[in-house]
Amino acid sequence: MRFFYPLPPASVVEVLKDQPYGSLQMDVYRPASGERKMLPALVFFNIASGASRSNTFYSSWAQIAAAQGVVTILPDLRDESFEKDFDAAIAHLTTNAASLGVDRDRIAVYAGSGNVWRALPLLQNPARTAIKTAVMYYGAATVPAFRRDLPVLLVRAGLDRPGVNTALTDLVTQATKENAPVTLLNYSGGHHAFEIVDDEDAMRDVVDSTIAYVKRTTLPTYQASLHRGLAEATAAAYVATGDFARAAASYAELVKNKPDDARLGLSYGEALLGSSQFGAACAQLGKLKGKGLGPRDLGLPAARACMRSGDADTALAWLKSIPQRFLPQDVERDPIFAPLQTRQEFKALFVKRGG
Repeated sequence: MRFFYPLPPASVVEVLKDQPYGSLQMDVYRPASGERKMLPALVFFNIASGASRSNTFYSSWAQIAAAQGVVTILPDLRDESFEKDFDAAIAHLTTNAASLGVDRDRIAVYAGSGNVWRALPLLQNPARTAIKTAVMYYGAATVPAFRRDLPVLLVRAGLDRPGVNTALTDLVTQATKENAPVTLLNYSGGHHAFEIVDDEDAMRDVVDSTIAYVKRTTLPTYQASLHRGLAEATAAAYVATGDFARAAASYAELVKNKPDDARLGLSYGEALLGSSQFGAACAQLGKLKGKGLGPRDLGLPAARACMRSGDADTALAWLKSIPQRFLPQDVERDPIFAPLQTRQEFKALFVKRGG
């Protein structure tokens, strides 16, 4: 086995072998620096123990990451008790972070291939808040729901088996629909286990990009930014998944705290419309006139809400407020506006003008 990324000189990496945690052990790779700084940690989730936990593949990864300023952990994980072993490793890491040179608030996890189907669902447990970032290579899993407070880098090998990539694509679709902070890195020319298969600059760039992702997304400033937007991201996820009642309730709280945010007000109105609260939606969207929103972005949902609430005149006024070039042609045949279709003012909205 050869890892197609040049290993750093042995002098730049310090290796602490067989460090105990409970009845198990871990290997720790960290920069060999006289000045000990608290650095991010990358834990490799791999079902292995003893000498096999630091085989060529994982020890190469560990040396490369350590040389770039990341403390790398290769723990014992037994097949029959991997979840218990993993939690014990994370608990040991957070408790002994200072002695290991680790920032306990900057812990990331890597899993690849067959390890992904075990690691990813485990990391999506909202109770595992010690994990700040996850990296999943060429693998997929069944995930009941994605966390919106856990950045995940999904790395796809474009030349992998079709079934693997189909499952990974489905996972990306699910995560996107749930508005989770997932990033897809598609190595289109990569095979499965490309680190030991593809001797290419593109492969080495994927490794560098992964390490940079871990360092960036575990930063306190990044994490703080992610958490500041969490409530609104969750509300948007309810809309995307069709749970408009919860979306409306979430946006109501957000609007209460930021009454002058027109974009929040628009999202609230659309959630009310989706949850069939037509009168409330018509009234909410009516408050946003002159607030700088796009005429179509505001006018269409307002017209639909007011029409469904029985206010045809206000609905027509909203449609007339949209410049003709921005008014979708299919509105003319939309069943919602059927009561307006015999009115000349409505017909005039769809008469082509100019050459």
